[in-house]
Amino acid sequence: MTRTGLAALLAGIAALVLGLSLGWTSFDLLGIGLLAVVAVGLATILRPSRLTIDRQIQPPRVPKGSMAIAFLSFANRGRMTVSTTVANQPFGALQVRTIIPKLRRGERGTRTYRLPTTRRGIFDIGPVEVTRRDPFDLFRVSRKHGQPERIWVYPRVLSFRALPAGQTRHLEGPSSDTSPQGNITFHRLREYVVGDDLRLVHWRSSARTGRLVVKHNVDTSQPYSVVVLDQRPDRYTEESFESAVDVAASVLVATAANKAPVELRLTDGDVIGGPRLREVTPLIDHLTGVVANPEGSLQAQLLTLRRALGGTSLVVVTGVLDLADLPFVALLRRRFERLVVVSIDPEHSPTPVRFPGVSVISAADADTACAAWNVQVHA
Repeated sequence: MTRTGLAALLAGIAALVLGLSLGWTSFDLLGIGLLAVVAVGLATILRPSRLTIDRQIQPPRVPKGSMAIAFLSFANRGRMTVSTTVANQPFGALQVRTIIPKLRRGERGTRTYRLPTTRRGIFDIGPVEVTRRDPFDLFRVSRKHGQPERIWVYPRVLSFRALPAGQTRHLEGPSSDTSPQGNITFHRLREYVVGDDLRLVHWRSSARTGRLVVKHNVDTSQPYSVVVLDQRPDRYTEESFESAVDVAASVLVATAANKAPVELRLTDGDVIGGPRLREVTPLIDHLTGVVANPEGSLQAQLLTLRRALGGTSLVVVTGVLDLADLPFVALLRRRFERLVVVSIDPEHSPTPVRFPGVSVISAADADTACAAWNVQVHA
């Protein structure tokens, strides 16, 4: 019941009581009239509605700024005509409205409307809510149709060119125990751990040592890339952080071409993917909900990589460049063939930054970074 409906009900009761107690017929008629209006309003909204609504969201994952459509299918399954109705669609903290036209008995219809996809994020889409009103707007009743859904508005993926795959790496065999395991080149013998393929057990050495020993083989041609995203908020403005996320997503997609394994690391400690992951969707899903975070540090993540498996390329995406971070990147030259740092800084200096063994790209936004990347990393 709205405030107007409650006021009409109380006014009707008061007028009727006053008229009866004082014997004023005009107040009796006024009270009866108001109560009749309230009764008609209640009867209107309490009548069951046979309006049915079905909703579909396509696609459930969409790049930022691209089109996502909600399809509404509705029908009047009752005997009475359903008047024009406003359907509210919760989208995160927003409300998207669409009009359902008047439907006579048995009529059906469809409506489509765009969902707002200008901001990156994971958005909950609640059921479609339809509110009915009586002719006097005294009473309202709401009904929800459908189930809650979720949509991923991805970062923009720009046309970054893939880094050279490094197919000729270590032709004579790997240089350290950090080389990724495979089944092409024999590296060394090591003790068996749970999960190892029993076909790799070296039985002669196992008999001699008295414990299971397996062959550690490596795939010396398999590209493997790591992308590190710096989340420190003091490195960014709100817009430059979004550009950095766009760059990280674009590099992940480019390096994961042809199902090459890729790993995403964040300065808050999250690690997604790895040498065995050949599907980039979980990484982009994670980037969709990522936010700036003062916890952790870029240098700590780079030091962690010194104890991790080596790879073909390491790409660090950051905001305003901290020159003190570059030596920590350069320390990984024995782990990765290619080291690239992408700095998103709207006020970056036009003078290029040079550091031995590290390619540094400075750009004001993601589009400029993409253009510089496609020129510099393939130079």
